[in-house]
Amino acid sequence: MEKKMDVEKMDELIRAFALKQAGSFDFEELAKHVARNVKGFDDADEDRLFDLACGSDWLFEDDREGFEDRFIPRPVVFQGAEFRVTPLGEEVESGFLVPGHRFLPYLSREVFPSKAVLKLPDGSVVPTRSVQQPLAAVHRFLMYFGEYGAMEYLAVDHESNANKIQPPFEKDVEISVFDLQSFFETCGFLSGDSLMLTVEDWQAGIFSVRHMPAEQGVVDFTTIQKWTQALRLGFEEACLDAEMDHDCYEQFARMLWLAECNEEASSVLSAPPLTLATFFNAQKDLTMQTSGNVSFFWPEDEPLDSRMLNSMAGGEKEPATELDAHFVLLGLSLDSEEAEAYMRDAFSRGETNPEAVLGRVISGRALSFPSENDQQEFHRLWQERWDGVRADYLPLKDVHRELRAVFLDLNDQCLQVLRGMDRNAQDPMDTMNHPATLQLGELSGLIHSVLVFCNQNEQSADVFPVPLDEMARALSAGIEDMSEQLQQKGSGESFADPDGPIYQLKISLKDAKPPIWRRVLVPASIELEHLHAVIQAAFGWTNSHLHQFIDGRTFYQPGGEDDGFSGMEVADSIGVPLRNFLRKEKDKIVYEYDFGDSWEHQVLLEKILPADPEQVLPVCIKGKRACPPDDCGGMYGYFQMLETLEGPDGGEKAELLEWLGGPIDPEAFDLEEINAQLRAWF
Repeated sequence: MEKKMDVEKMDELIRAFALKQAGSFDFEELAKHVARNVKGFDDADEDRLFDLACGSDWLFEDDREGFEDRFIPRPVVFQGAEFRVTPLGEEVESGFLVPGHRFLPYLSREVFPSKAVLKLPDGSVVPTRSVQQPLAAVHRFLMYFGEYGAMEYLAVDHESNANKIQPPFEKDVEISVFDLQSFFETCGFLSGDSLMLTVEDWQAGIFSVRHMPAEQGVVDFTTIQKWTQALRLGFEEACLDAEMDHDCYEQFARMLWLAECNEEASSVLSAPPLTLATFFNAQKDLTMQTSGNVSFFWPEDEPLDSRMLNSMAGGEKEPATELDAHFVLLGLSLDSEEAEAYMRDAFSRGETNPEAVLGRVISGRALSFPSENDQQEFHRLWQERWDGVRADYLPLKDVHRELRAVFLDLNDQCLQVLRGMDRNAQDPMDTMNHPATLQLGELSGLIHSVLVFCNQNEQSADVFPVPLDEMARALSAGIEDMSEQLQQKGSGESFADPDGPIYQLKISLKDAKPPIWRRVLVPASIELEHLHAVIQAAFGWTNSHLHQFIDGRTFYQPGGEDDGFSGMEVADSIGVPLRNFLRKEKDKIVYEYDFGDSWEHQVLLEKILPADPEQVLPVCIKGKRACPPDDCGGMYGYFQMLETLEGPDGGEKAELLEWLGGPIDPEAFDLEEINAQLRAWF
């Protein structure tokens, strides 16, 4: 706790120092200032201070040639900067301007956009008023904040919005706007005209405003091209330095600063020919991405993991930061804060097996690790996070255990809906453009904020504008409604063909003595990756390792392709139907899970049954014995583990029981539980 307070104090000292500077300064000057105000300031603190300065909302690292270890205050950079805002036609007609994200990053994060001051040419200040608008209409003015940030914006803007941004999202919200009716009338403002704003005080959010008629604002193509190219170069350089918490605001800020540092380009902070929104809309290769609660722009054709991995280059990072990167790589709608909530919930229930908690987190999601090394690294990071949370967890101080359990159940419901859409092969663009998807994202943001709150001990829920029990009920109803809408909207092929035959499969774990097997019914049209999910759920694996299907000498892996060097024939398993391999009764194929422990399963087609539209698929109809635990060393390791458990009490047995989370019954088989898992997945 003491270290956290030191960091907060250094952040405040950085801010105070930055506000006193009229230009760039050496880091040494900042370090001396902080050392005078922080008792016991040492070399380690100085290194930490440098990192804080590099990530400060008040500074830019001055990377210009000859400016090593120098910084420049953001108020200095943006002082006198100009930027365009082009009101929409309906805003001009109604005589107001919605602030939203339009002033980013030309004002400090400390200033709420509607609290900015707009000064007209005659010296008067533009008043504000409130208007009622449909949520969907308002959202376009808040999109650069991301889904979570947009909801937070509305709640801060007007407390009454707290009850309106809950499902079913049909009420108009109240939003503060700048009243420009008189100004528009006086200057003959027309649709298509712009406002040119000049930053008078970045810290306080004070701008002067002038009218820029459309015909006056016409700029030659060469000027627009140079301005756009400078911004693009700045954006690409900002991406190279991207940290995991760099949102759109920070991207805008760094892009502008880096573009301004380009000596070969004209200034981007004076007389801009276009708005920033126009610039980004013109970049067809950029998309808005989301990681946790952070929304940011990123090249569409560049894997998102590059951003995360670049953020980790050049030094040791906290495990949670790297864990977030792996969540993104694996396509999991999760971040480390939510993972911590799941872990704390497990500790409150006496759970001691981190892999069991991981199984809950990824339930219904087939993981595809890029390599065995990535798989091992992920499990190492998960264990590190687990150990860290366990060391911090104090049962007597866990005052939010019941609340957290409720919202984790809600989070499970959200994840189940999202992963269900993925499994059912719904068209991603069709799904993403559906209003229910956006609303589901908003619900997830609200749930996430509560889970983060629950990770903190001894805090009052009064910080939320709505009682959390009421929020939970509304969220549950909203998630159910969104699920129904998305199921109705699904444009992809359904999982099961009601007119197609049914395969009765017997899936047996090789080398298991006595036998371990499951008998399942699946549609003949099932794809290999869906069958992978069926096997995971039916056996009780945690779905946290690589897998493949083997047919003769060909290995089918998700995203796999033959490299021409390994001597293996590798093919992509995604989209490949099982009936390509099992055409008649007694045909077989091999499924392997975890290339380290090498759990091989024989998949045997026992019977081909006629179509039955009433039959729920997939379903397990019989089986024998429990599945071995993940990571126990393969079948040989499993046999050794059982011998140890049957032997006398001792250190090795105690350690094994702790790792397992308690005794296990190798004869256990619960058909009802298995089918519950299958229903959760499918």
